[in-house]
Amino acid sequence: MAALINERPAVPISVLPAGTENLFARHFRLGRSPERLAATIDLGRHIAIDLGDTLHRRFALMAGIGFDAAVVNRHHTARLARDGVANPTNRIAYVESVLDQSMRYPFPRLTVTVEEAPSGKVEVLSGTSIFVFNLPRYALGLPFAPSARADDGLLDLLVFDKPGPFNALRYLWLVLRGLHMRRHGVHHRLIRRVAVTASDPTPAQLDGDPGGFVTADAESPMRIAVAPSALKVIV
Repeated sequence: MAALINERPAVPISVLPAGTENLFARHFRLGRSPERLAATIDLGRHIAIDLGDTLHRRFALMAGIGFDAAVVNRHHTARLARDGVANPTNRIAYVESVLDQSMRYPFPRLTVTVEEAPSGKVEVLSGTSIFVFNLPRYALGLPFAPSARADDGLLDLLVFDKPGPFNALRYLWLVLRGLHMRRHGVHHRLIRRVAVTASDPTPAQLDGDPGGFVTADAESPMRIAVAPSALKVIV
């Protein structure tokens, strides 16, 4: 799917779920039956959804910068370690990467400049983990951005302030209980474009795949913007 939305964005798409989480397919209720999917495609009904755009790659679900991206990068490297080919994975395989990064990840400071928002307000936020959601889906059904919509011309920005594995677990517990939006140190904004820099090189992930690194270079921040109605999905 990533190749299609980046290389052939004008082509309407559908998905036959075959991966571990299948968040995109689950959101649009696309089941595992090839016959049902073929019938859906034959009907040809589609809707237009927004995409997130980093100016280099687009994403349909979400972008993450910080600890969760470090876990994604570690897991991706482990999958390719043997022969350079991505081997099959499962949810349990992520546990090793989570534990590894809990001990190693340094939680560098991230600065987020909200350059475009519905309010018109330019704002600077600081934290150690950043998420930008287009759809309200994350692995294991975690409700990070439950109000995110794919067709509103906006992205949901979440910034978690405090560093360290203890705080990462605390934030995860708050997300599980749906309490994080009301806690001090968690910032939620609706945005059209943001620019992100980091005190030290910090990994990013786009739709669960490695997405490069954010650096301290204020002249070349990682910019994330919404691309309204950029993709047609057959539903």
